Amino acid sequence: MASSSFGFLRSGDGHFPTTHATWIVRTLAGGDDGVVAVRRHVMERYRDALMAYAGALPARAIAEPAELVAGFFARRLSSPAYFETWQASGLPLRRYLMTGLSLDARTLLRSERREAERRRRYAAEEAAEARERARREADAEAAFERAWARTVVAEACERVRADLAAEGDGQAWEVFEAHVLRGESYGQIADALGSASVDGAERVSEEALAVCVRRVGRRMRAALRAVLAEEGASAEEIERELRVVLARLRA
Repeated sequence: MASSSFGFLRSGDGHFPTTHATWIVRTLAGGDDGVVAVRRHVMERYRDALMAYAGALPARAIAEPAELVAGFFARRLSSPAYFETWQASGLPLRRYLMTGLSLDARTLLRSERREAERRRRYAAEEAAEARERARREADAEAAFERAWARTVVAEACERVRADLAAEGDGQAWEVFEAHVLRGESYGQIADALGSASVDGAERVSEEALAVCVRRVGRRMRAALRAVLAEEGASAEEIERELRVVLARLRA
């Protein structure tokens, strides 16, 4: 039994005579132990040659030869059906192993390329989504800042208007509101006021209107600073936010 079991060792021409196939068939018939023995024999005899072969395959770019061969052995040699298919093929075992490894390597390479393409598309989609999120967040932040500025300005305006009214200077607010908030020119305001007195002048002039607007503007800045300070902002933050609010006011 021992001499016939190792009759394949007498073959040196690389074509694996019938005694080799016979030994494999007979050993596989031994069940799980036989499969283990044949698998061990094939791995020991062909590993180095298959690694040399794998080193020249295109898949070498994504996996080491040892990794390719080990994966091939793990996938193919664990079932007796692999050797049955080999026998049905009529190919020398070395050729059948080479063909199988080549097929495995091509499959792995295609899979890796598909995965690389999937990752590329995913990265592109993620980048596009990130840009869209950033744009939407910027738009949302700008919308918030605009609404916040309007609220702050409205509150400051109401404080200044109420103070001027209490001081009997309600017309000064009307001039400021017409010029700054509604965008009317000094000439338009002067025409609307006619000969009404502003800041003690006997007749409204554009220069007097400009002085009035500057005076109310100073009070508006003070009121805006007071509103901003109520949010707990520092002096530096108040001046920065004031510039933002005033820009919104001018817009």
